[in-house]
Amino acid sequence: MKDYNSVWQLKTWKMVLAASILTAGTAPALLSSTVAEAATTKPKPTAYINNVQAQYDVVIRQGITYVALTELQFLGNYTFGYNNKTKEISISTGSDKYVLTPNSKTMKKNGQNATLSSAPILVNGKAMLPLRAIGEAFGAKVQWNQKAKEAYIYTTDATIVKEYNSSDLTVAREAALHLPRFSELGQARLDIRNPLGPVDSSIEYIFEQGKKDRFFVVEDNDLISYYILKNGSALLQWQANISKNAGTIGDLFFIKNKAVAEAGTRPSVAGQTLVSFKYSRMLEETSYEIMNKLGSIDTGSVVPEKGKVIVEVPGEQ
Repeated sequence: MKDYNSVWQLKTWKMVLAASILTAGTAPALLSSTVAEAATTKPKPTAYINNVQAQYDVVIRQGITYVALTELQFLGNYTFGYNNKTKEISISTGSDKYVLTPNSKTMKKNGQNATLSSAPILVNGKAMLPLRAIGEAFGAKVQWNQKAKEAYIYTTDATIVKEYNSSDLTVAREAALHLPRFSELGQARLDIRNPLGPVDSSIEYIFEQGKKDRFFVVEDNDLISYYILKNGSALLQWQANISKNAGTIGDLFFIKNKAVAEAGTRPSVAGQTLVSFKYSRMLEETSYEIMNKLGSIDTGSVVPEKGKVIVEVPGEQ
């Protein structure tokens, strides 16, 4: 299993360095308890490949959505090449080799011709692949969110699905973090305003006690996202950017700062006991906390299995 938690944070940091954050949403604070619209301009198209945000711009030409060839690295173990003399794009994985030509719907797989629904193109010298063709050629699933202008390219991992259905809550929660994620915000996502970088960055997951089917993600103590799991997917329901000013957001007692922007429908945790998990790269351990609106009930630290974040919490009922 890929360590997507580390991949997400490193990817974000690289994007900041390259000044290529695609969906940043700077918005006025609209703090109603239902829907708070944070985006005032049309969202810029972006894509998520197995839950990792595309580094390069997404291009839409004549209704066809394209992503950069190298974004496929998050879809599987692929290597890429472009021969400027023959004008051919090569993609290899395991024993399979694909050869595509810009502006041609004909693709060769292991020497055999196949026809794509649309052709690859070159944009400023960069090879771009049409989303549908990616699905056709590499067995990936593709979805498009028109309101948010987000494309999702993902592969279904049967092992993750099986683990999510496990009776072991620790295993199921870990799997929940790796299921495909889709936005139901109806607008562009908010973004981390002040990323801390690959060394200092932090990510915290918060579940309801004894549950696996919904969770919060707190990134760099700046961006909070809330997901509900349905039919093998994690659906983004709400986000908020938080300030450094002390305050509250509804009944979300675990948040100690005011929001500066919100998007989606704010959830409620009234009467709930929550369990949080925060992994430290420096210490290579996960700290956990059981808490309710009255405060902390139990805390501790455990070294998780390699590449994982969620650990068993002894005091959880």
